[in-house]
Amino acid sequence: MIETILSAHVTHKSADLSCLELIGKHDERTLIQRLGNIKGVKECAVLRTCNRIELYAFTEDSVATRQGMEELISKFIPFDPERNLVQFLTQTDSIRHLLRVASGLESMIVGEDQIQSQVKEAFEFAGAEGHIGPVLSLVFRKAISVGKKVRTETRVNKGSVSVGSAAVDLAERLLGDLEGRTILVIGAGEMATLIAKYLVGKRPNTIFVSNRTYDRAVELAWYLGGQAIRLDSLYDYLHRCDIVLVATSSPHVILDKMMVEKALARKGERGKLLIIDVSFPRNVAEEVKVLGGVELHDMDGLRGVAQENIMRRKKEIHEAERIISEELQLLDRKLEEMGASEVIRAMRKKYDSMKERETRKAMNRLNGGSDATEEVVADFANALTSRFLADPTEMLKNASREKREEILKAAKELFRLEEEKNVS
Repeated sequence: MIETILSAHVTHKSADLSCLELIGKHDERTLIQRLGNIKGVKECAVLRTCNRIELYAFTEDSVATRQGMEELISKFIPFDPERNLVQFLTQTDSIRHLLRVASGLESMIVGEDQIQSQVKEAFEFAGAEGHIGPVLSLVFRKAISVGKKVRTETRVNKGSVSVGSAAVDLAERLLGDLEGRTILVIGAGEMATLIAKYLVGKRPNTIFVSNRTYDRAVELAWYLGGQAIRLDSLYDYLHRCDIVLVATSSPHVILDKMMVEKALARKGERGKLLIIDVSFPRNVAEEVKVLGGVELHDMDGLRGVAQENIMRRKKEIHEAERIISEELQLLDRKLEEMGASEVIRAMRKKYDSMKERETRKAMNRLNGGSDATEEVVADFANALTSRFLADPTEMLKNASREKREEILKAAKELFRLEEEKNVS
């Protein structure tokens, strides 16, 4: 069987957020265990973010593994090959895609830095679960290093290039200047911190920060010069806000229709509320959209901001793609050579052992002082040659007796004997 890398991708380019959530609600451990049990899979990893679910497998049976991946995905979402909802890639195309992902080129917000750490976390998690071997280890390590190189040697990640910055940009696009606004940030993790970073300098009137872990909310509120509130106190503050930015890792709804409806009632007839939910899965109930006075956006609503970001970074994207192509060639060569690595290690171990034995014998004779140095060196060289060639000589004689011309021909090629003959 031919061993190959096979990958399956459901991303923001082909699927909307509701589709991604159907798979994303299952944690990485469940996904990777099911992926690892598919026929033919020898190594595997799962990359799960708010914009993508990607399955990577090194397999000895690509047909069976492809079928198994389709069956796995169909457990979560309706699998229809005609819709191109799921993209399947093989070997070099899979690797190139992962390098592009780690470099931020496949992100909704091109150049964003968060994806690089997410690729690293996916690799480390797969390793901790016992699903990483030499092939995917080489591939993921290269992806992580290429991501760093792209960000060092290009400006693809300079400026506002994160989901957090896009959320703030969207708020400004919809409401204009944020100065004097009252803002509620729900969440205090990595994504919420990114949002906070881009709120600094916008001069809002008040910023409230709420989080399941209150201490984290206090830390982020201090950074923003705002006020921390407990998650179970949201109702007491929601009506005072103009903008709500939601970014948590909670798998459950935090703002439901009833809570928002009551907040609007307390605001009065002219009260308006902009809610931007960049959580995955979403933390704001979808039916909130039907309420008058509410404008609700989720990750799908950031696509316009994302497209503008791509247009601004065309030159940097081109340079990043050049770097990826160069590094991909180097990686392909290493992968092609991996089949010989085990044999090479075994050869080195065997012949290093022979060398050490003959070296000890030669050193003992030299230390004894009874033999001439030239004689010891000559005997040492002759002994090494004899030991190194003993097994190949025996195998070649056997091949000759058995008329196995392919062995003799391979030996000439392996030891470059035709070249030696031509040189002489």
